[in-house]
Amino acid sequence: MQAFTIALAVFAVSFVFSMMGAGGSQILVPILFWLGLDFKSGAIPLGLLTSAITCFSAGLVYLRRGLVRLSTGWPFALAVLTGSPLGALLARPASSRALMIAFAVVNILVGLLVLRGRSLAGEGGLSREKEVLTGLLVGLGIGFMIGFVARDGGPFTMAVLVLMGMDAREAAGTAPFVVAAGCLVAFLVHAFGMAVEAMILTPSVAAALVASQMGARFMSSRLESRTVRILFTVIMITVGAVILIQALRGS
Repeated sequence: MQAFTIALAVFAVSFVFSMMGAGGSQILVPILFWLGLDFKSGAIPLGLLTSAITCFSAGLVYLRRGLVRLSTGWPFALAVLTGSPLGALLARPASSRALMIAFAVVNILVGLLVLRGRSLAGEGGLSREKEVLTGLLVGLGIGFMIGFVARDGGPFTMAVLVLMGMDAREAAGTAPFVVAAGCLVAFLVHAFGMAVEAMILTPSVAAALVASQMGARFMSSRLESRTVRILFTVIMITVGAVILIQALRGS
């Protein structure tokens, strides 16, 4: 029963978050913990693994459908790949209360900024040099966050891309390309202490693969940019509120 419930949770999270360029570990890790997995040896590595699968799988769909802007994504991807193992190596068993509160507040603010739907870069957008520099600096921070607190950086990457002037659908398509490898590297670091039974691991991996394909195809063929922004905002505010309540309760 536990294996089925976990696989169902992975399916739901992967389906929703694949539509907004993310793997969903920021909400899946606490869910896996609530469902009985050990936080450090079960919830974190399994959450990162399914997030990596979701990002790689959805990213391939978006790439084939022309929703990945490679010229903008590669500086982010390179920096994320550098930052994620550093964060994972320095990771603690659980985030501090202050870190959780900060993370929750940032989630809510980022969601509201994306809903606003306006570029912070001005009418002309960023120059190529500033775009690359922004990708390298922000990507390094996102990568560190992926490894340190087991939160995939897809939502933050998508938000930054939208605030840089990118269309929401294209931002959601580019984000998984950016963070997929970072999630995988962070998982490999955490995998050394992983203790998840095969009867839980196998259906969870299958659920992430199927759900991400369904979610990415649905988003790329059915959803408009404004709908993607609204979905993103709702999810970010919801996740932020849940984490904030947990932190204030001292959990």
